[in-house]
Amino acid sequence: MIIKRASFAAVAAAALLLAGCSGGGSSDADSAAQESTAPSPVASSPAPSPTSSTVAPAGEQSTQDACQIIIASFNDVTAASSDIDTSDPQAAVDRFKELATKVQGDFSQITNDEIAPVAQNASQTLSQYVTFLEGVMADPSTASGLSEQVTALQESFTQAGNACAG
Repeated sequence: MIIKRASFAAVAAAALLLAGCSGGGSSDADSAAQESTAPSPVASSPAPSPTSSTVAPAGEQSTQDACQIIIASFNDVTAASSDIDTSDPQAAVDRFKELATKVQGDFSQITNDEIAPVAQNASQTLSQYVTFLEGVMADPSTASGLSEQVTALQESFTQAGNACAG
């Protein structure tokens, strides 16, 4: 029973995290609960207007194009994470694996010098998080690292969102 509880707790936390992962970071504890239900500021904000910093020379990816990939991927992850059944921890972890693979594929299309590093960091951090969840499934005693994993994932996705926001 302890194994199922620890696995369920980790998967439930993961589902909650991804449901709000595209929300901006906040230092207010009160707004943290709202982030998982509020629309994503990154996804809901208009695309940057073309300027010299967003329009790339021919053959190079603009910041705007790179950010559209991030926004679309964040939206897909948020939508998919709301369908995760936390009552089946293994199925939930499998779904997170699929999401991590999708994000990796999406973000590998980003070639913009400014956006690519933060996008790749978010993708790698999500993959590390999935590896962590798999470890918790195998050995629930490792669940104590959940908070650090969640924080790292939130920060990496916030950095990617912030790079596009400003």
